Amino acid sequence: MRPPNFPATRSAFLLIAVSLGALPACVSYKAGPLSAEGSASSFSDRSLSDAGLRKFLAGQRAGSGSWGVERLALAAAYFHGDVRVARAEAEQAAAGIKTAGQLPNPVLSFSPGYNSTTTGISPWIISPSLDVTIETAGKRGKRLASARAAAEAAQLRVVAAAWDARTKVRAAMLDLHSARENIALLKTEVALHEEAVKKLDAQVKAGESPVFELIQERLGLNRSKLAMHDVENLAVTARAKLAAAVGVSSAAIDAVTLDFSAFASLPAAPGAGVRRRALTHRADLLAALADYAAADAELRLEVAKQYPDIHLNPGYTLDQTENKWALGLTIELPILNQNRGPIAQAVARRKTVGVKFEAKQQAVFGEIEIALAAYRAARAKAGTAATLAKEAASAADTTKRMVEAGDVSPLELTRRRIEASAANLANTAANAEAQTAAGALEAAIHARLR
Repeated sequence: MRPPNFPATRSAFLLIAVSLGALPACVSYKAGPLSAEGSASSFSDRSLSDAGLRKFLAGQRAGSGSWGVERLALAAAYFHGDVRVARAEAEQAAAGIKTAGQLPNPVLSFSPGYNSTTTGISPWIISPSLDVTIETAGKRGKRLASARAAAEAAQLRVVAAAWDARTKVRAAMLDLHSARENIALLKTEVALHEEAVKKLDAQVKAGESPVFELIQERLGLNRSKLAMHDVENLAVTARAKLAAAVGVSSAAIDAVTLDFSAFASLPAAPGAGVRRRALTHRADLLAALADYAAADAELRLEVAKQYPDIHLNPGYTLDQTENKWALGLTIELPILNQNRGPIAQAVARRKTVGVKFEAKQQAVFGEIEIALAAYRAARAKAGTAATLAKEAASAADTTKRMVEAGDVSPLELTRRRIEASAANLANTAANAEAQTAAGALEAAIHARLR
């Protein structure tokens, strides 16, 4: 029995060796352990002086400055779970571009045979072969177009998630700011009620006022104290909400000085141009458009799949010391189906995505209209409340002059000051309502009001 013709089979063994030699270039697995304890510890250690956050803020040109709405919103874009999830999904979608662009690997087949009836020569039959796929109709380009559109949609959803985080940060800061302002006003009101009770008590003892007035004043004092307790609870809750909106602990918020200057005034209502831009440039709407582009690319790919790929099958056989070469060609015959089922599904999917976009745009239009109407009404109410507060302050000043002239008792001045304090509380509440409406409008148009 003679050995196989090794020189003749050198190319076949070389091909196999090259294929096996490529295995060390494979990507190795990297462990990524995750534990509840470690994650909880990492969260509790977060602070607004975090090195990664500082680098992120510097990249956003907000490396320094006060911790106002915008800077805390950027911190939320870095820390908040919803934004981090959206960012991770964007990275996952971006990785899909690499998958879509990959060329199909050739397939090596090696099936040695043995001829048991052969005598005098080698009984071994060596027959390696390759299957090389040649994609037709631009399928790879259409896969890439779909993957790129999906990656763009995912990236735009990161922007939309950051806007949602900003909305939550602004709302929590407004609640905290309003609560702190109300606490200061209510402390003044409680002190005024206590002063009125003291004066009324003296008048009742002197027989100058009925007991009923003293009882009513004490009721007013207790109502103010209860209101202050409620507002103090709101302040504590708002502080916790702000920490949650940023994605840090309450201790991290306590470690910095907050800037509430964003709520110092009410901006003007936006014009029609801003509203129209929102309907065409809001991040979530652009993401829905990118979804449509991806669905359209998928349809193009399914249409292209009507045209079969070509498979080249070069092969070699060493049979009884005889060298035999072959070049096979494999093509799927589209006689039982022309990929019409997947094409119909892709058409329906594209239509569904298009209808979803139109529905989303319609919902955004309604959201903007409602938010704009609410802001205009709240702004008008805030104007009336400001006028009321000025008039109440003016009345208190007039009463003070009357007291100094001896025309009315000091108790009347205290009562006017209580009325002025109540007007200030109403003004603060109206301004908070208007600022809340402004925040809803900013969330609707995905833009700051100027």
